[in-house]
Amino acid sequence: MFWIIGAILFGVLYAGYLWRSNRNLPPGPWGVPIFGYLPWLNPTEPYKTLTALACKYGSIYSIQMGKHFAVVMSDPTLVRMALARNELADRTNFEVVNEIMQEHGLIFTHGPLWKEQRKFVCNWLKVIGVTKFGDKKNNLQLLIADAVSTTISKLRQSDNRPIDTGTFFLVHIGDFINLIVLGKAWPEDDPNWIYLRNLAEDGSKKFAIATPLSVLPILKIIPKYRNTVFEVIEGVKNTHFIYKTLMEKRGNEIHESDDLMAMFMKEMTKRTNDKDSHHFTEKQCCFLLSDLFGAGVETTVNTLRWFLLYMALNQGIQNDLHKSLDSACTDGGLIGLEQIKSIPLLKACVSETMRLRPVAPSGIPRSVNTEITISGYRIPKGTMVLPLQWAMHHDEKYWTDPETFRPKRFLDDEGNMINHKAFMPFQAGKRACVGDTLSYWILYLFGANIIHNFNVSPERGLSEKEINTIMDGEFGITLSPAAHNVVFKSRI
Repeated sequence: MFWIIGAILFGVLYAGYLWRSNRNLPPGPWGVPIFGYLPWLNPTEPYKTLTALACKYGSIYSIQMGKHFAVVMSDPTLVRMALARNELADRTNFEVVNEIMQEHGLIFTHGPLWKEQRKFVCNWLKVIGVTKFGDKKNNLQLLIADAVSTTISKLRQSDNRPIDTGTFFLVHIGDFINLIVLGKAWPEDDPNWIYLRNLAEDGSKKFAIATPLSVLPILKIIPKYRNTVFEVIEGVKNTHFIYKTLMEKRGNEIHESDDLMAMFMKEMTKRTNDKDSHHFTEKQCCFLLSDLFGAGVETTVNTLRWFLLYMALNQGIQNDLHKSLDSACTDGGLIGLEQIKSIPLLKACVSETMRLRPVAPSGIPRSVNTEITISGYRIPKGTMVLPLQWAMHHDEKYWTDPETFRPKRFLDDEGNMINHKAFMPFQAGKRACVGDTLSYWILYLFGANIIHNFNVSPERGLSEKEINTIMDGEFGITLSPAAHNVVFKSRI
């Protein structure tokens, strides 16, 4: 009898605790113990499930995702305001990610390390030429142009044969990223470069397993998950061995170089006897190089692949872009950044691509480091905040026919580019992507010159179902097109 009364009393007290702890939280769906709402999330397209919930519960709602309590935001004004706050300057504490990254690098760090290293990376970008004007900007553009020229030459050699765009552009954009990050351009058949390329192709899919493991640590008992984490950690170790070997070989050559590795090594030397706390260590250098190479290559390659797919599937728009590019380039040379200023349709096509297929459709999670109030709701310390890009980029309130590829939505009546408040491809606030300008330059220069030189079309014989599968994409850390080939037919 007493145990029954005790159980009832415990239940009442626990219900009271839940009521008090859940007071004034954003609305949201119920979940189940341990798993929360995870059983109802689409495992291959979670951002679409989250978007459907935004339609039901509003532009700010809460959801339990395994061990993590999350708040999802899909109103652009609210997102920009929230991400600008110091209370949301940290990344979510994912256990498995921390196990892999050891709280080093840039993307998944926080606090003094993040502030110091972000400032360093921003300065490095200025040094290599990511500025509004000057000789360094011109030199950087020439480096990108060299990669573009090599790419166009290789495409001409394809002789109208279908090309796997994933592997192809990983090589050529990767060559440029290697130059500015590592100060090194490997031959295509170099074993180290082959290993790093294979790791880039396969590693992101394996690294994506860190998310379900971080929200449901119990999954570690399953061999598939445990083995994948081991493989990712081994990949990190092998990558760092390649970096350390390269650092040892560079010697005095770094004094004349301004690639990321060289600048970091110079900073390490300068701070050898520095009594002030800092994080310029060999370990941090390796993780930072991995972050910048991985993020720079994967996001840019995937966006360029999406851009070429939309061009291939929208021949009328591609023809219009051909005309604009032909008018801007009459000397048969490469189209440069100055000429691209007068080709707003190109910029609109790239922006429309990034709207429809953002590389991080679920948004990159932030963590609340101090309890705050947003839109009248209490957001507890430790809450994971998701700025849901997919919802913002596909919301009918901001975009007419949001599923349609319509670049001219980014142009005004005079044909000039316009800004859309719901367009947030690089997120916003204190942790917005540091490389957004460089990414745009690479996309503009590769995109403009490829479309100027070639007519791009899908591989023959694809059914509508196959095309839809390609365009649905594959979601890992980023959203990439499903495996496909594209035909490049010379036009000039």
